[in-house]
Amino acid sequence: MDVIRILLLIALMQAAPSSAQSSIDFYFTNEVVLEQGSAAASMARWISQCVAGGEFADAAGGYAPDARMGLDERKAQAAKFDQREFARIATDAWRKANAALPQRPLRVCVDLASAADTFTRDVMGGVAGMTAGQARIILRIHPDAPWQAALPYALAHEMHHSYWAQHHFDAGKPFTLADYMVLEGRADYFAGTLFTHSAPWTTALDAAGYDKAWSALSKRLDAVDGATLRAAMFGSPQAGTRRGPGTASATGWCPNAWRARRSSI
Repeated sequence: MDVIRILLLIALMQAAPSSAQSSIDFYFTNEVVLEQGSAAASMARWISQCVAGGEFADAAGGYAPDARMGLDERKAQAAKFDQREFARIATDAWRKANAALPQRPLRVCVDLASAADTFTRDVMGGVAGMTAGQARIILRIHPDAPWQAALPYALAHEMHHSYWAQHHFDAGKPFTLADYMVLEGRADYFAGTLFTHSAPWTTALDAAGYDKAWSALSKRLDAVDGATLRAAMFGSPQAGTRRGPGTASATGWCPNAWRARRSSI
């Protein structure tokens, strides 16, 4: 009888789904905006589904539903976007990245970029993203760009941020420019070990541009203000860095960040 009970218990344990089992799900923002009738009407739902409680929720405002996009434009962009193909590619990429860096169930919020968003289309390869916090990733896709090629790398990059937020974020500690550079460098290193993709921010600077940027940024590594961190990432003439995608990731080739990128996750 004891043997039978043990066998039954094992069978039940194998059949029962684990609450801790990893998973990925998608929140398609454009669909909700069309359903609700406006970006403003969909905002509360977007906040609750995509950013609420996230460690970096305050930085996610730029990825909220774009009120400048009318419903007609959203319908036109949606007609060019293969949602099933997106889910397939993203799920495959998630499986590979999650196997290398297991983490909690993931929510990916997906919105469509405006047709006039040439930065996402031409510079970012059709995919722009940010991590609102652990298990909360936000992506903006431009249907007119070859986003399929950029998606796996971009998702893996953001998944590294999600993992870091889950295991290492400490609201009681300052988040410095040095921390930011290393965070981005590690995320790129992780994504690059899994997927072959020429991310634009990793080649944003040539040798002369790197020297100029590092000369300016190395004097501000303890900075914690948002303006300095944004200037380091996206460039600023006042900060001595050229405008472009991911200056900090490019300057992540500095010796300290490079050592950190090669060290443990």
